[in-house]
This record gives sequence, structure tokens and C-alpha cells, in this order.
Amino acid sequence: MGTCMFAHRGLSAQYPENTLAAFQAAADAGADGIELDVQLSKDLQAVVIHDHSLERTTTGTGFVKEYELQQLKEFDAGSWFAPPFANETIPALADVLTWAKGNQLLLNIELKGQVWERSQLKEAVLPLVFEHELQERVIFSSFDHRLIYEIQKQEPQLETAILVAAALHEPERYLRDIGVRGYHFRVPFLLQEEAVRLQQHGVQLRPYTVNDPYWVEMFVKWGCAGLFTDDPVMALQLRKKYEG
Repeated sequence: MGTCMFAHRGLSAQYPENTLAAFQAAADAGADGIELDVQLSKDLQAVVIHDHSLERTTTGTGFVKEYELQQLKEFDAGSWFAPPFANETIPALADVLTWAKGNQLLLNIELKGQVWERSQLKEAVLPLVFEHELQERVIFSSFDHRLIYEIQKQEPQLETAILVAAALHEPERYLRDIGVRGYHFRVPFLLQEEAVRLQQHGVQLRPYTVNDPYWVEMFVKWGCAGLFTDDPVMALQLRKKYEG
């Protein structure tokens, strides 16, 4: 397959992000996987939304953590993007995992809770993945590297990755210390020579968020394990062109 193309928050260039409509559109477009963001509701349920506050992508106000799951589901999570999507709601992670049983997509679940919510977030998310028997298709990532370390220690069979928004010094040593294979780096904080060295150490490189065709083609040529893009249709076309 080469470089796996992950639809960032679903097919978010054309659909409201982190909704089932965006995820289904990504599947229909031929994406290899989807990326989604997960945090906790007031009643400690795993919900799929990027921002900690509700205003940008829903009709709600205030913070996600101030509402229980059923209250969050009452908000419109689509009309901000375009009126035809007014019926879209904030999905529970369980809703997305149930949907994913009907396809073969990889699922990159970015964990976005506060650092003091680590244990609660793990307890809300990990059992769901095993209940839906999707552990072979899930990658957990987070900017909270301590959380990723704890998940890796608890469930070493799961694939995990750290998210970074800077150029790290000797990231291969850091990854080895954590015991994690996935390195999800922000474009453009990596040189090709550094990428080669990381790949020689067995690191899975997946840059984000790659929407420029120049960068897509470059990362495919580098042999990155995957990349995250708002426009997987474009990315898939470029991969096909390069890989034949």
C-alpha cells in the first residue's frame, strides 16, 4: 500500500470535521484511514470533537466537559460548515467504532484530555476498542506523551504514537525510552536525513497536516508510513502517480 492516507478529522475539506458524515465520505473516497479526536464528557464518556470548547463546530456554548454525553448529542455539529449538514451531531467514540466495524479503515484516535484526566480517559477509551475488536486497526496518539507511555505499558500490543509540534533532539532515543514506534510530526519539522535515520530504527513516520501536493509527494517519496490530510482524494491521486 505504501504511505497510508489518513483523512484528518474525516474528509474535512468537504464535510464538517469529526462527524460520521465526514468519516463515511473519507471511506467512500478511498482513504486508508481516518484521524479523529477524543475527549471526555461530564459523565466520563469518550466523545469525538477537537476543541475543548463547543462554539467553533457546534451550536453549543461553553466546554465539552460541562455537558453529559446525551446533552452533547443535542447540539448541531454540522450547520456551521454548511446548512445541509444541520442534522450531524457530536459522535460518541462508541458510535464511530460501531460504524468502523462495517469497513476496513485504520483509526488514528488522538487523545485530547487534560493531564489530570489520564486515568479516566484510558478507562473510557481502551475497553471500547477491545469490545469492538478493533485493536488491530487502531493507533493511539497524543501530545500527552506520558499518557501514551502508560497505554503502551498497559497494552503493549496496541499501536501508539507521540505527537510533536517541534524538532526534537535525538527523537529515536526518546521514542526508545517511551517504547513507542509512531512519530507523528508537524510539517515541516523533520529533515530527510533525520527521517531516514528514524526509519532505520523502525520508527513509523506520519506527518500532519499535509494539504500541499508538494509535501504529499515528498513524504510519499520518503516512504513515510502514513500522513494526515484534509484532502485524501488529492493525496491518493499523488500516491498512485508516484507508486504506479
